[in-house]
Amino acid sequence: MSLNVKNLLPALAAYVEQTRHWQITRADHPAAGAIVNPDYDIGDPKATEAFMVGCAYLRLITGDADEALWGQALAAADALIRFQRPSGLIDLINVNYDSSPDTGFTVQRLCALMQLAQEQATQDAQWSLLWEKLARFVRAATPGICRGGFHTPNHRWVMVSALVQARALFPDLDDDHSVTNTVNTYLAEGFDIDAEGAFIERSVGVYDAVNTRSLLLIAEHWPDAAVQASALNAVEANLHFDLHLLHADGSAETGLSRRQDYGTRAVATGLIPSLLLLHRLHPNPLWPSAAEMLWQQGGGGHPSEHLLWIVHALLRYGESGETHAQLPDRFARHYPHNGIWRVRNGELSASVFQGVTRLMTLTYGAAELSSVKISQTYFGQYIGRFVGDALTVPPQEGAAAAQLRSEGLANPRRPGYELPLGKPVPPAQWTTMLAERQIRRLPPLTAELTIRQVDNGDEQGFDLHYQTLGGMDGVTGQIMFDFAPGGIWETEDTRLKPAAGQTIFLKQGQGVMRYGSDAISIGAGAYAHGMWQMREAETAPEHVRILITFCLPVDQIFK
Repeated sequence: MSLNVKNLLPALAAYVEQTRHWQITRADHPAAGAIVNPDYDIGDPKATEAFMVGCAYLRLITGDADEALWGQALAAADALIRFQRPSGLIDLINVNYDSSPDTGFTVQRLCALMQLAQEQATQDAQWSLLWEKLARFVRAATPGICRGGFHTPNHRWVMVSALVQARALFPDLDDDHSVTNTVNTYLAEGFDIDAEGAFIERSVGVYDAVNTRSLLLIAEHWPDAAVQASALNAVEANLHFDLHLLHADGSAETGLSRRQDYGTRAVATGLIPSLLLLHRLHPNPLWPSAAEMLWQQGGGGHPSEHLLWIVHALLRYGESGETHAQLPDRFARHYPHNGIWRVRNGELSASVFQGVTRLMTLTYGAAELSSVKISQTYFGQYIGRFVGDALTVPPQEGAAAAQLRSEGLANPRRPGYELPLGKPVPPAQWTTMLAERQIRRLPPLTAELTIRQVDNGDEQGFDLHYQTLGGMDGVTGQIMFDFAPGGIWETEDTRLKPAAGQTIFLKQGQGVMRYGSDAISIGAGAYAHGMWQMREAETAPEHVRILITFCLPVDQIFK
């Protein structure tokens, strides 16, 4: 089902129909007209705004004058106005109150709708009535956004885009230059895009969509050619970066994220609006091709937040038509600034990470190895957990490869033992006086994990060479392969359906985790001890853990 307004319409109509029943209809209720958030059982400004915008888009597309539904949309607009505090700002009811950035999100979407409905507002009394209500909200909100401040990096660009959109619709809002001055103050900070195309939050699943959309709206509405070029360049760089973080099914590698999408796996449909908008401002068949792929992979199950912005993009610039650009699906790329090595080979998608305990992820079709971790019982988490202090990718000669090196640098006083001071140590000064103590040092534990891509035609994968270069003999350790639940685990003499939270030792030979017709095999197994949960090794309650255990020293290759 192609990405176009006709095919989007059923999802939009279903969203509006499902949501309208959550509206508070009692006239004497203080939140009359608001939409109740079913998760919180309370009227919610954000849900109210989204419903109202959905109703308006539905009428724009169909021209259907469903007066009962339109009455609900107008009631929602009135409720949204009543939600405004004296500052003109609204609340994000589960965390942020009198919130300028969350009001910015709302003004952003209201102005996008108003831009599309300007003609209707001058020709149709019902549209004019809605326009007046939205204009009242936007006018009251704009000064509050100018003064309001923010919490996170992406908030800045949401607020700036909301301000420039409001200024474009209502130039008199800037008669005192408050909008221009505020916008320029934020723009002076510069867009937070790095040389590899990542924003500060590195959030493909959530905030890259927010950032790129906001920058595109800034580029469209702010009359400064240098700002426009900078915004478009940042968006293009980020979307290129994000396309190289996608798995074959359109879900995103979120192991870099500094936000709530870290470690999640979902189709990155939030990028669709930005891909469509960028194509119209900076044409490239890659963008609509990627948008189409994400739409198809999403299967129509798009959250309302994404759905409404996709509708806006299609109504604003029209449909892209047939596009067949090749998406990046065969590459090995090192991003040293962000500490990730990415490999795609068709269905195979793998990531190797620097600076975290989650060393590697691997997907192959439906099969998912959520993480590879290594831990040794060598003076606790700061020394014993393998963390890639360095990630190097040598010049490619034949198969692609990367190497992680862990030197146990997190605690400079370990491995070792504190010695006595020979003077009083008041309990209140225990921590501050640690620096005075001498230490009996033990050998530091350095280890390397070399990961080499293997492609033998029908068989794809990686060789993992783990080697310890220090520490003490006899230290216990383990390699942890954490699989997504739902697979079938097989060895030469075992077949079972493990549950999340279950731990299985692979003592020898090969083991295979099957997900339908897709599978990931690991081996050869090894068994030097039977510790189910080594001290201070990270747990995996939501995954199936396969353990290979050893005692130092180690020099072993796993496939």
